[in-house]
Amino acid sequence: MDLDLGQVRAFVRAADEQHFGRAAAGLYLTQQALSKRISRLEQTLGEVLLLRQHQKVSLTVAGERFLPYARELLTVAAQGALAVRAQPLPLKVDVWGPVHRPLTLLGELASAYPHLVFELSMRRSLASAMEAVARGELDMAWGRPHDLVVPEGLTRRFICLEPIAAAVLSGHSLTAKPFLDQETLREQGLWIPFGDTPAELVGLLRSYAAAIGVPISGTPLNLGVEHTLAELRRHPERVTPVGAWWALPPDVVRIPLSPTPHLPWSILWRADNPHPLLPPLLELLKPSVSFDPDRDWLPAADLADLP
Repeated sequence: MDLDLGQVRAFVRAADEQHFGRAAAGLYLTQQALSKRISRLEQTLGEVLLLRQHQKVSLTVAGERFLPYARELLTVAAQGALAVRAQPLPLKVDVWGPVHRPLTLLGELASAYPHLVFELSMRRSLASAMEAVARGELDMAWGRPHDLVVPEGLTRRFICLEPIAAAVLSGHSLTAKPFLDQETLREQGLWIPFGDTPAELVGLLRSYAAAIGVPISGTPLNLGVEHTLAELRRHPERVTPVGAWWALPPDVVRIPLSPTPHLPWSILWRADNPHPLLPPLLELLKPSVSFDPDRDWLPAADLADLP
C-alpha cells in the first residue's frame, strides 16, 4: 500500500485542528483541496478516518487507530530529509518580540556558534506560538507559560529573567526620583498598553500591581513599543512599565521600580522533535538567574520555576 505523505499530513493537521478551515489555512490549501487529500487517503485505506460536521471535525475509531502511525510516518520522513541534507534546515524559533532578551540571546549564540542557524518569528503571544510548536510549525518558542494552558507533548524550561522598570515622559514630576517605590506607585498608578492580551504579560503586571496595592489601567490595543511611546507622549501624566534594558528615545526617562518586577523567560519545545540542531541548542540554553527576594519580585508560580 503506497501512502501519500501530503494526504497523511492533511489528515494529521485536520485531526489536530478539529476544523477544516484552520487545517487548510495552516497547510496553505483550500478547504476543497484539503478535503480531496483526506478523501483519497480514506479510499486508499478503505476506512473513514474523519467525521465531517458543520463546524467541527472528529476522529472515527479507525482514525484514532491510524493517527499515531500517521504522526510517526511524518516524523520519519522529516528525519530522512534532514539526514541527506548537507546543511540542516534552520531552527524555527519564536522570540516573542523585537526588544526582549530572547532575540539578543539567540543573536549572541548565533555569533558564537555559526552552526546554529535560526529562522525567527515574533508573534508577541506565547499562546499562539506554543500551539505552532505543538503542531510542528515551530521548533521552539520563548515566553512566560504561566496564565496559559500549555498543550500536551511540550517540554518547558526556565532560562532567564528580564527586569522591568517604569517609563515617563521627560519633564514628568517623577523624573528626579532615583526609583519608584510602592507608596509613589500607589499615588501615581500604572498604565499598560494592552487590556487582556497577551495573557501571560497582562497576568504578570496585574499580579505585580495587586501585590503592592497599585491601581492599574490599560488600553485594549497593543501595537508594539512605538505605539506605546506614542501613547505616552499623548498622555504625559502616565507611568508605564518597560524593559530595564530597552533602548529608549531621549524624551523618555526610565526609572527603576522597587520592588523590581521581572519578566521570566522560558523555552518550550516538543520532546519528539527530530531537528538535529535542537539538542545542541538545548545544551547551550541553561537556566541563568540573579534574583534577590529582598528587592526583586515574581509571582509565586514563577518563583517556583527558579533553579
